[in-house]
Amino acid sequence: MSRDRPRFTFKQRAALGLLPPFVALGVRALNRSWRVRSRIHPGTDPGEGGTPLIFALWHETVVTIIGHWHGSPIQGLASQSFDGQLIASIMVHLGYPAVSRGSSSKGGAQALMTHAQALREGRHVAITVDGPRGPAYQAKPGILHVARESGYSIVPTSCVASPDWRLRSWDRTQLPPPFARVAFVLGPPITPDRLHGQAGMDCLQQAMETARQNAEIILADETNWV
Repeated sequence: MSRDRPRFTFKQRAALGLLPPFVALGVRALNRSWRVRSRIHPGTDPGEGGTPLIFALWHETVVTIIGHWHGSPIQGLASQSFDGQLIASIMVHLGYPAVSRGSSSKGGAQALMTHAQALREGRHVAITVDGPRGPAYQAKPGILHVARESGYSIVPTSCVASPDWRLRSWDRTQLPPPFARVAFVLGPPITPDRLHGQAGMDCLQQAMETARQNAEIILADETNWV
């Protein structure tokens, strides 16, 4: 066994073997029940193929977003922890390509290189920009390296829900209940030439905040739900 390979307890291994297919079924069922409204910038819908893109999302929205776009050609990035392995397995059961493994603390550089290769091979990729352990809503620079290395643009991605159920995790993972209202926003792509240095980080942070604000506006407008 590789020294870098994570070691899980018997209970964790059992959970990884049993939970993913059932969780994936539950996520699919939830997605079918949600009332969804979206604001998608032209050319950024992952279900329509097109030019490969890098979808940037907050960690709290992972369950909602992978549930909604299940089956799309998006390669995810998950940490080498138990939680990361669980998410990776669930994504495979939801029809996504095999997930890149790594984090800012372990295996991150190799995982980001794998993402850049996936883009060159024609797949979209998704990165939780405040993962794997936060602080929540504070973007980290890894995604900028992927954009500059690959030459592809970043799409700020957000979603909000009502009711807004949450898990007891560090990011308070969003889990919209059955029949919830869910608003998705895919903002204008940020091209690699805008992603250098602190100015690039500020640009990404602002774009992520704007995407969330726009999703909240959609959710709050009652005329969208008539």
